[in-house]
Parts: sequence; structure tokens; C-alpha cells
Amino acid sequence: MLSGKKIKRLRTEQHLSQKELAEKLEVSRQAIAKWETNRGIPDIENLKRIAQVFDVSIDYLVNDEESIENHLIKIPIEYSSYTMPKGNALLEDQIVLEKFPNAETICELYRKRKLTKKEKIVDFFLLPGIHEVEDHWRDSSKYYLVKEKEINYLVNITKEEFLSRRLEIDISEGTFDVAENQFIKTRRKLK
Repeated sequence: MLSGKKIKRLRTEQHLSQKELAEKLEVSRQAIAKWETNRGIPDIENLKRIAQVFDVSIDYLVNDEESIENHLIKIPIEYSSYTMPKGNALLEDQIVLEKFPNAETICELYRKRKLTKKEKIVDFFLLPGIHEVEDHWRDSSKYYLVKEKEINYLVNITKEEFLSRRLEIDISEGTFDVAENQFIKTRRKLK
């Protein structure tokens, strides 16, 4: 998808008119129209602003082969800048709430790796649950499903990074698959 189509898609997903986006970027409506029809391209400063408004990277905007569902945003986390929350709240909860203050819903996810046929046989006959235990030992990070402005995001918070990916798949069921992982919605909701 060309950058113009990506800009238009992002704008319409956010329910913004060309005029509203132009005001946010401090450019003319005509500039937005040119960019969306690929009759002009934004300069680097405008690309930075567009990326910031839509929470995507500049790479995503200019890379024709990268689709939105393959686009991963990584933000380093400085845990020392957060205070431990009280009660049942987790530090990861605080981080995801800060990154998505306007979210409609935030639901914690349970992740499990999809097993190969051989692993399923071993898991069923020899060592029930061994692969699941090993998988969670390797990846004990937190996962969340965030819905904001009718867009769903898969969020992963590790010890070093906040990772966010826009989902273009149906998540209406209790489970959904992304790459080699299956995600299960839990009852724990932050919003």
C-alpha cells in the first residue's frame, strides 16, 4: 500500500476529515489531499507529525510492503519512573493505561504458543502440560487487548519494552490467533 493510501486509511479509521487532519498537522487541506492521492509526499517533519498523530512509525508510512497488521511499535520502558500501584493492580496495568488513556476497553490476555504435531503427541501421552510450562517460563510478559476508536491493539509489555500491534483480524470470539500464538481473553478488565 502506498503511503498516500496508508494516510487516508489511518485518517478515516480515526474518523477525521481532511480538514481536521490538516489542522492537527498545521498544513492545508489541499496538502492532505495531495498526499492521499500520491500527487505529493510529506516532508520529513510532516511524516514525523503524521506518525505521532496516528501512533505509527515513519517506516510504516514509507514502506510499501509493510501492512498495518505486521507493523509493531516498540517503546522502551523505564520502570523506575513508575511507582508500584496499590491493591491488585500490576505495574504493567499502569503502563498500558498510561499509553492508552482514551481506550474504550482493556482486557488482559492469556497467551499460549501453538504446538507442533510432535509436541501435541508428547503433551498428550507423555508429559501433559510440559510445553505450556516451558513456554511461560520463556515468556512471562503481560499481554492485553486494547480497543480504542474502534481499532483493536495487541499489547505486550516486557521487562524492557512496550510493544503494540494493530489487529486486522476478527477478535469477537474468546480466542484468536496471531502468528504462532493463541490468545485467550480473560475476565480481568482494566476498563
